Amino acid sequence: MNKIENERENYNIPNEDIALSEVLRPLWVRRWKITFFTLLLTLIVAFYVSLLKPSYKATAILQIGSNKPSNTLSINDAFNESSASLEQILTQYELLRSRKFAERVITRLNLVEHPEFNSSKYNDKIPFLKANKNKNSSKSLNDVVQAFQTRLTISPISNTELVKITFVSYTPKLAKQVANQIGETYLQYQDEIHRASKESTSQWLVDQLEELGKKLESSEQSLQEYREAEGIVDIRGVVGLVGSELTELTSTALKAAKNEDDLKETYQYIQAHQNNIAELVELNEVSSQSTYIQLRRSQEVIDRKVYELAKRYGPKHPTLIAVKAELESVEKRIKVHILDVVMSIEKGYFSSVAKVKSTNKRLALAKQDFLRLSRLNNKFSQLQREVDTNKELYNNYLVRLKEADAMGNYKANFYVRFIDKAITPKMQFAPNKKLIVIVSFVMALVMISIIIIMRELLVDTLNSRRKLDNFHEAPVLAVLPKFRASNDAKKEDSYSSDNRFTEAIRTLRTALLFNGEKKPPKVIAITSSVPNEGKSTVALHLARSFSEMEKVLLIEADMRHPTVAKNLKLDPHRPGLSNLLAKTHQINECIVRDKNIKLDILTSGISPANPLAFLSMKRFNMLIKVFGNFYDRIIIETPPVNAVSDAVIISKLVESVIYIVHGSKTKRDQITQGIRMLKQVNAPIEGIVINHSENIDTNKYQNKYYNDMANIIKLPVRRQG
Repeated sequence: MNKIENERENYNIPNEDIALSEVLRPLWVRRWKITFFTLLLTLIVAFYVSLLKPSYKATAILQIGSNKPSNTLSINDAFNESSASLEQILTQYELLRSRKFAERVITRLNLVEHPEFNSSKYNDKIPFLKANKNKNSSKSLNDVVQAFQTRLTISPISNTELVKITFVSYTPKLAKQVANQIGETYLQYQDEIHRASKESTSQWLVDQLEELGKKLESSEQSLQEYREAEGIVDIRGVVGLVGSELTELTSTALKAAKNEDDLKETYQYIQAHQNNIAELVELNEVSSQSTYIQLRRSQEVIDRKVYELAKRYGPKHPTLIAVKAELESVEKRIKVHILDVVMSIEKGYFSSVAKVKSTNKRLALAKQDFLRLSRLNNKFSQLQREVDTNKELYNNYLVRLKEADAMGNYKANFYVRFIDKAITPKMQFAPNKKLIVIVSFVMALVMISIIIIMRELLVDTLNSRRKLDNFHEAPVLAVLPKFRASNDAKKEDSYSSDNRFTEAIRTLRTALLFNGEKKPPKVIAITSSVPNEGKSTVALHLARSFSEMEKVLLIEADMRHPTVAKNLKLDPHRPGLSNLLAKTHQINECIVRDKNIKLDILTSGISPANPLAFLSMKRFNMLIKVFGNFYDRIIIETPPVNAVSDAVIISKLVESVIYIVHGSKTKRDQITQGIRMLKQVNAPIEGIVINHSENIDTNKYQNKYYNDMANIIKLPVRRQG
């Protein structure tokens, strides 16, 4: 990650630009495919739309208010009309959309036999569609109703009592006729409801009154029998008095219980210190008595007086004896007073206990009376409610019956009427051909673009810069663009067939020559994961690139599916590597010279039955060492690693292995598997080369710099003398 961030800082490439480039580049690379399929889909839609018949739309407007028949109206409703409820209005809308209503309109207009519903939606431009018209000439009522409902639209106008009735047809006249007929049929339907309700309402009211009269009489009789059985005169007044008494007794009981609790603590204290005057004095009821306070003050005065006289006189002095006698009298009075107060407290406690018991007894009796009277009152109230309810219902139905008789000739004001009748449409409603074609073009373009983007993002190949940055199994030596050979190159086998590809090959050559970590490899093997990844083309062009500076030998070691001889238009049966290993030919008979540049090529030769056995010979290793004495660089094209193990054997004899990867086809797990196999034998893997890259643009500058062929000085090709 640090390496990627450093590269972005060096080249000032923001993350957003890279992500946007990954998304948009596949679209630009496949722009002609996108254009072709978009136009194809648009033409198909346009052709389909041209086959559709034009449709016409007619609209009528109805006002729908209250739909109550006259005999169900009260006198107040008749003279004070109110708007229909929302539920009533919605019911009328659903009625207009209903199947039964559609059948009425279809029957009145005889639409089952109408050509409109016995033909297809296509015009007669194509004979095949015209023939289908005759096959569908007779349709059932069910089919016509379904087609009718799909063309009918009932749409209320918000915040009004108006509703639009819209019908779509292939003929303007029928569209108008059906829209108006729906409104007329609805008005007739309302009249039918009014007449049917008028006949049945009065009889229904009479029947209900008779039944309600019987219920009222029965409930009144039950109430009177209960009143007499229980002797009830004024049950509610009695219950109220008992309830007041119960409330008062409850309050008295609570106060008595509280007083008992307060005195109980004092009483228990007195019992615990019954003979201890000093402890009894501590009671608040004793110490707070005014008499006790006065006696204590007198005692204190006499004590002080005794103390003063004791200093002045002897213990037998008459004055001192008299004062002491007075002191004893006061103390005796204090003790008597304390005992009187204590006795009074005990009597108060016993009185409060008796009062609590008496109050609780009276309260229990009051509760029993209240519960009994409550049960009587509940039963009485139940019977009374039943009588009142039956009486109210009877009176209401009697009033409705009288009203119905008085309004027998009244006609309800439905205000269900036409506001605007439909007129014959002049312009077609659908299809909007221009809009459909434009929308289909945009949708096709978007859909195809999304498919291409998702495919490029989800495919597990090294087809983007982001995926290359996340690939750590081997270093990336170069990215080669998709090879585009010109017509002249195909005829003359020109070396400079594609400027971008040629410059990418030179970049790969530079990466091999100027690797600072080790000496440039002399013997290089080129392999791939699976066939058809372009390793033969890369090997040939890399050899040609090296041959610009030095003496190079290209060896085709793929004896199973050789392609170098075919690409160079050589005889496929000419002697080559297999012949040298089999010792059937000499070296000068097997090596061929490239016509244009200083490059020697050793083709695979005749395909042997077991190529792996040939490549495993010591003679093959000896040949490579011999060739190393005569050539500056040896490039060996090998079979795919995942297909056969030939490349694994050859990798032990070379100094460097270049792994070719197809940018848009080779899966990542195939690459990982092939590199793992080479690493298991400690093969000198130089790195990977991304071939046939369409989405990784690394050569914008090269494109701009080498596009103008007139600016390139063509030097004469060096040939071997």
